[in-house]
Amino acid sequence: MKPFKVSPVTKEIIVKFSNREVRLPQEIQAKIDAYWDELIANGKPYKRGEVFTVTHKEAADKAIDILVEKTDYAHYLYCQNVESLDENGVRIIHTAVLVETSDNYTIFGEMGPQTSRAGIHQLCGGGIDNDDLRGEYFDFKHNIEKELKEELDIDASDTSRVTYFDEAYLKEGGPTDKMTVVYEVLLNETKDEFLEKYDAFSKNLIESGENPEFGKIIALKKEKNELETFFLRDDIKLDEYMKPLFDQIIKELAG
Repeated sequence: MKPFKVSPVTKEIIVKFSNREVRLPQEIQAKIDAYWDELIANGKPYKRGEVFTVTHKEAADKAIDILVEKTDYAHYLYCQNVESLDENGVRIIHTAVLVETSDNYTIFGEMGPQTSRAGIHQLCGGGIDNDDLRGEYFDFKHNIEKELKEELDIDASDTSRVTYFDEAYLKEGGPTDKMTVVYEVLLNETKDEFLEKYDAFSKNLIESGENPEFGKIIALKKEKNELETFFLRDDIKLDEYMKPLFDQIIKELAG
């Protein structure tokens, strides 16, 4: 396993689509297809949409250039839940966002039971898809703006509510070696004001027959002791980027 690495973003991150699809050996593809068929037969409401996997990364003086190919959600889930497949595995690149309130709370959530990541604590965010493509290149800011609106009902362009919005960190390494581009959003509202708005948003979703992505919202004071206490708990499940990311934040808070 490659060691975790979380770095402040100091270079432009450029992600290009190679316009190629992943081709797997027949025996591996058969295993993935069988696993997917079993999930669907057991009532999982998943969709076999596109997933993009990193095939090349090169860091230059002013930019990090990343090349991706297209695969699908069945391939991704198989690698997450069954076996990594080594060179035939999926190395995703995705977005996440640190949402911070005016009274210094960080907002994230526990994924809802209807999702494929039920019970996992993670930031708002998601994988890139065709909707984020601008020609050959992915628009990551568009992606995370979309996730903020869909998951937390935050309009990143609303300057009366959002005072800061930009890239903050890049996470690499870990069990799946996935790359996480972490943004930071500062809100012009307190934790309680945010939660009141989110509760209304969540109720509206439920009344319209939809489920919010998060089954539970977590608000932690952005202070060293509170963050350390939460992330040392052994009774919670975390997305693999969460602990190294907050270790970096705790390190920065400690000076």
